[in-house]
Amino acid sequence: MRTAYGTFRLIYEDAYWFLGKLLLLYITLPLTAVWIILGLSFDMEDAISVIGGPAYFFFIPFYGIMGFKSLLPIAVGLGSTRTQVLKSFYGVGIAGVAVYMLFLNLCQWLVSALYERGVITVSVSHPGTLYSAEYQFLPYLWIDIMVGLLLFGGAFFIYCIFYRAGMTRTLAGIMLTVIAVMFLYYSGLLAGPIDALSELKISALAAFTLGGAAGLAALFLTYPMMRNASLQQAEKRG
Repeated sequence: MRTAYGTFRLIYEDAYWFLGKLLLLYITLPLTAVWIILGLSFDMEDAISVIGGPAYFFFIPFYGIMGFKSLLPIAVGLGSTRTQVLKSFYGVGIAGVAVYMLFLNLCQWLVSALYERGVITVSVSHPGTLYSAEYQFLPYLWIDIMVGLLLFGGAFFIYCIFYRAGMTRTLAGIMLTVIAVMFLYYSGLLAGPIDALSELKISALAAFTLGGAAGLAALFLTYPMMRNASLQQAEKRG
């Protein structure tokens, strides 16, 4: 019980520092303040702020890899099992992404509200515009959480493949897959499935939800891959 709590605390403290302090406190909040000040001080001609850019394009995928990679040998060295590390990483990672997205959307809502009232001349860039051009807090928050889960789960899934198979085998597998898809596509065998998918009328909200579900599925697929994994990557073991 103490070991499980210690593992959870170790991973929680890492996520709190990386997503809570480094990303939210030192980047997202100052970035929001800068956009508001710029929008108040200058005529930005309806410029678009990208407050969630650092989270989307670096921090969440990076945490999906380094949040586990850096702590696995430490936790195992302190007596934790791999399954304890994985379960704690899943729980803390999912909760961390959701909580960060909540604060991100509060920042985006503030900028959007000030823009709509004509106080500032800066609006917000958000994938939720594919669902509604007007800022809607709950749908936009849901979309951000789904995108975050897709990035978090997808990054960790790809890292686990590299970890177990090694760089050479992974790249060879990717190339074989690409070649197979090219033959299937240009031979016309994929025309039927592609037409069927293109005829499906899926709303933007449903599409983002499917993306988030795919991220969660990828995340949990790593459990059988990593529960008995060595502490060294495949190629380092020789």
